[in-house]
Amino acid sequence: MQIKIADSLFQANRLLEAEKIYRLNLPKALAESENIKLKLAFISKAKNDWLSELYFLSSIHAKQNSLAIAKRLEEIGVKRNLTGYEVTLIDQIEWIYFALFPYVTSILVGLGLYGVLILIFKFRRRRRLRKVQIIYLMAYFSFVLLFANFPGFLRYGIITSEKAYLREFASAAAPVKKILQKGNRINYWNTKDVWVTCLQDGQIGYIKVNDYSPID
Repeated sequence: MQIKIADSLFQANRLLEAEKIYRLNLPKALAESENIKLKLAFISKAKNDWLSELYFLSSIHAKQNSLAIAKRLEEIGVKRNLTGYEVTLIDQIEWIYFALFPYVTSILVGLGLYGVLILIFKFRRRRRLRKVQIIYLMAYFSFVLLFANFPGFLRYGIITSEKAYLREFASAAAPVKKILQKGNRINYWNTKDVWVTCLQDGQIGYIKVNDYSPID
């Protein structure tokens, strides 16, 4: 009901009132999260709050990459002189991935189930199952699992500090490889203590966890 009220306010161009309700319900409304984030991105654009717009669009982009969102992110990045928003080969692979995901996944799962049926058929006929066949089948299903969760391995974050120092190793005494400005997007991996390992503009380094906000 609250989201419906917010939608009515949004359509009536009462954006600030709608924004309050959307933000309040965003953590709970998982089924509506993409729709809410799109509207929050629109409201942020109307408020000229480019950092929030980047955050909400990047959050959608991380789970469902699309040409329109990628182009808008790139446009903001160019306007604000930010890095990490360029349309790359990974983006193009993701577009193909999302476009073909239902079909390719169905084929892969179908082939895997066919392999399982063959092994069951051999077992019921008391024919010997070779260990290598079982290993190959397990490896195949592991590949399918990785394929189905491919976007989950691309973890993004946005620099929220005015300046963030990308260092060579996890120490305040480490040499600075690059200074990242507010709004730059990074790919990040593991976090240890107050440092997070990240990739930015082709360079791997470490920044402080307080200097960025993870995109979820």
